[in-house]
Amino acid sequence: MEKKNFRTYQRRSVTRRSGFKVTGNKTGGESIILSSEQYQCTNKTERFIFYKDVIELVPLFEEEIGIIAFGGCLYSLKKFEITFNLSYSIPGIEERFEHSKKLTKQLNNGTWNPIGFHKEISLSIFDVNFKPSEFIIKDVNMEMVVKSLEAENVLQFISFDFDSIRYQGYQGYQGADLAKLFKQKTSMHVPQIYYLKTDLLFSSYLVSDQIDRLEKGEDVVLKSCNRCDRYLPININDEINTLSFSLHCKKKAPCKHSLFSSYKIDNIAELTPANLKHPYVRGELIVSHYGHQLECTSCKKYYVNGALNKLRNSQQFREDSLRRRALEVLVNTLLDKNIVHFEFKNKTKKEFSEYIWKKFDCRCFKCGTKIALDEMHLDHTMPLAYLYRLDETATCLCAEHNTKKRDHFPVEFYTEEELIRLQKITGIDEGVIRSTHANPEVVDLLVKNVVWFFDEFLSDPEYQKVRDDRRTSDKIYASLVRVLNCKVDLVDEYHLAMKKFPPTISEEI
Repeated sequence: MEKKNFRTYQRRSVTRRSGFKVTGNKTGGESIILSSEQYQCTNKTERFIFYKDVIELVPLFEEEIGIIAFGGCLYSLKKFEITFNLSYSIPGIEERFEHSKKLTKQLNNGTWNPIGFHKEISLSIFDVNFKPSEFIIKDVNMEMVVKSLEAENVLQFISFDFDSIRYQGYQGYQGADLAKLFKQKTSMHVPQIYYLKTDLLFSSYLVSDQIDRLEKGEDVVLKSCNRCDRYLPININDEINTLSFSLHCKKKAPCKHSLFSSYKIDNIAELTPANLKHPYVRGELIVSHYGHQLECTSCKKYYVNGALNKLRNSQQFREDSLRRRALEVLVNTLLDKNIVHFEFKNKTKKEFSEYIWKKFDCRCFKCGTKIALDEMHLDHTMPLAYLYRLDETATCLCAEHNTKKRDHFPVEFYTEEELIRLQKITGIDEGVIRSTHANPEVVDLLVKNVVWFFDEFLSDPEYQKVRDDRRTSDKIYASLVRVLNCKVDLVDEYHLAMKKFPPTISEEI
């Protein structure tokens, strides 16, 4: 079999060390259980109005800006839309300032949704004689409009707060680098990037008449972050739809790493027996199926990835995709196919990317947002990590939802309604689109060509390079071991044919 040549990049050196107790307070292995607040809608459009007499703005990012923010997690029984309306006054200025925003991100009914809204306010508008402590805004109204698309909706709320962003904890919100990061893929990290309080009642600042109709809702688990020390909600009953933490063992669940999957209940003395009668409660611990990272996604973005990314050049950014590109070449070679872009153009005289874009009406399939052709992310639909090729069944996604889908199977990422619609658009067989296993056709070809795989494919000089004390070929092989999930042992198959261990990988894998 012929394999195309492609180049890789020099591996970066170690740039950071991890630790459990970064701040000295929380390890990431603690939790609390709080009751949400539930509201039975009487109208299709409900307006929740929150009020604060005074909010003090704090200069952020070493710039002349302050940010007011609102956010939390919301559960809706029926499909819904959300619009935020903010209004406030500034002392010495007669004009009242108003801002509105309709959420365009995907909102899912039947599960918890992280939502939020923020507004930057230039501090230069204040009297130049004011001291920093006098950057205040008054008579602040935040209106959250929830429009139910069906009658008799029920809403639940947890971890809502309404204040200025003033985070001064671990490293704080200082410096131009963090200002740039704050504006990148912000919606993916709302509301945790606001560093607001997460243990307040939804009714804490609510002034509209719905306050008298709030009832006790379902219990919600909040897990600690080992950097900012906050307890943040995790979607314990629907973990794939993450809220505040990335999952730890998505492909090898259940997670067997105790610190990542078992969380000591810190407020157990305050709970009733009813609070502890949940399948995820084991004695004094919350047990997660997939496990969660120790730091919340916000801290990971700013203080882990951000710190690492500053030390990486453009080539080093690309080298992380080496194994992914190796899988792409492997799958295409086994199927005797060319890269789909070339194959499609030779066959149809049309551009493949434009074809997929128009096929999905120039919209992200997940959230329905209109996107330009150069903003589209081509998703494999069936994941490449599980040996499915990029072909005419690809899906058009926006950057945010392509990042969130990653290596998930469609059945793990989309709702039942979306899955049915996706099958119709892509034409993928129902049995395939609902599967969660490696591509059986490619697995069979890999076994039949196992000698070629080890002796020729992995012998490529780029794959034999040692990076970070490990051969790249070892990493490629290890990724295949994970997806084959012990159903096929490629080394045993090679040994049966050649009576020796493959020379292109290390025996200690």
